[in-house]
Amino acid sequence: MTSIGLLEATEWKRILENPDATLESRLKAIYGPDPSVAEGRRALLETAVATFIDRYGGNRQVLISRAPGRINLLGNHIDHRGGYLNFMAIDRDTLMVASPNSDDTVRACNSLESRFEPFEFRIGELLPVEKRGQWHSYIEEINIPPRIWQNYVQAPILYLQDQTDRELTGMDVCVHGDVPIAAGLSSSSTLVVSAFQACCVFNQIDITRDAQAEFCGAAEWYAGTRGGSGDHAAMLYSRRQTILQVRFFPLTTTEVPFPEGYRVVACNSLVEHAPPGIFNERVATYEIGLMMLRKTHPTSLAEVEHLRDLVPDGRAATLEFYEMLKGLPERATRDEILGTLPGEEDRLSTLFAPHSEPERGYRIRQVMLYGVAECARSARGANLLSAGKVEAFGDLKRLSHDGDRRVRISPDGTPSPVDNRVTQETIDRLISTEAEIYAQPGGYDCSCEELDHLVDLAQSVAGVVGAGLTGGGLGGCVLVLVKENSVDELIDVLKNRFYDARELESDMLVCSSVEGAGIL
Repeated sequence: MTSIGLLEATEWKRILENPDATLESRLKAIYGPDPSVAEGRRALLETAVATFIDRYGGNRQVLISRAPGRINLLGNHIDHRGGYLNFMAIDRDTLMVASPNSDDTVRACNSLESRFEPFEFRIGELLPVEKRGQWHSYIEEINIPPRIWQNYVQAPILYLQDQTDRELTGMDVCVHGDVPIAAGLSSSSTLVVSAFQACCVFNQIDITRDAQAEFCGAAEWYAGTRGGSGDHAAMLYSRRQTILQVRFFPLTTTEVPFPEGYRVVACNSLVEHAPPGIFNERVATYEIGLMMLRKTHPTSLAEVEHLRDLVPDGRAATLEFYEMLKGLPERATRDEILGTLPGEEDRLSTLFAPHSEPERGYRIRQVMLYGVAECARSARGANLLSAGKVEAFGDLKRLSHDGDRRVRISPDGTPSPVDNRVTQETIDRLISTEAEIYAQPGGYDCSCEELDHLVDLAQSVAGVVGAGLTGGGLGGCVLVLVKENSVDELIDVLKNRFYDARELESDMLVCSSVEGAGIL
């Protein structure tokens, strides 16, 4: 699709107030033929441009960079482990109206100024020449205040400067959008992608399509997370009315048509997800578990590079994996881990740095079982959808959420704690029954009572085929895959039994599948 590109801000304002054929065609290509969806996006764009004009004036040449929120239907917590993700870009956007500067100054404001204060910085001051080309050392050395929105704007700009020999031009930007914040729809990464796109245009930087997602993922480490690039891939590569199956190392993408007669409803728990430390802890647990397995099985695991490589193929390999799993501790403290892995002090110190030590130790065995099983589940997902086996896909989604589950809610609303420990007795039972690996929830433990309640209520509706959290968890949204003729019933049940019962404002979105990020 051809972008409209750079126009004077007042010209953008005129076009958005009185849409011409070019704009209407562009919106239809991105958001589809539903006029109500396109009109909602046009109004969002109009507000974004008006806010820029109020802040910086109307005679500036500007472009509009957009990045959509994303949902991941299957494949949680494994993008950085080489597992498959099953993404869809949705009709909620972060818009960045941007104008180039003559120097390296970046100024940014947000339409929600009461929550997100304006800021400015000089690229060369934050990343001087002598610090460039050593990104990971740089972000470990400097003091980056956590959980502030400017980190996600600075991240891709500074990483672009880190990766190029010439001095970058700055820009003035205004951000406006409606991706729910801290809801598991990756609002933070939409900032990264939007700023990345604008900065590339203004500095004539051409990064190949296949490299863009991993570039943005590496950049976002600046903000304190230690995740992968799955969210960025979903935003950059998604196509309308498709599910994008993504895997890294190397990057591969496959498009699967979204099943006819079904919708996805995103239900916000209205619990903001936790700080990144907990997520970083789980990522470290994967690494520690794999290091331990490589130590005890150096020959058979010599070719294993990523967690996905542990997914067994066939009965004998599955039983062998369960036996390996028995050799891992249920939990281990940092001292115990250091004692088990002599000579790995430097690597472990790096893994420990971005989070606090968990009070009862790292959940090594249950996290490893979850990760390998989730890799197996997510690999099956696209094939099931392609074959029209939507109910079977929903079963995998339920299993995935059970691996994160903290409580189970009874019909009368009483929560009962769930124990996701993987004991020796658990593994013996898996071996004796020759249980399929994809059917094991494991225990990643990143749900919360509100998410579990939403899932259990959703699954009580006859037309629901699957429900589970999306994103990192610990708050945010539940995704419900539901037959189209049952959407209204689902919304009524959740409104009455979750939102009204908790005296909360209903917050549910019937998602439309849209094109990925780009310059409008």
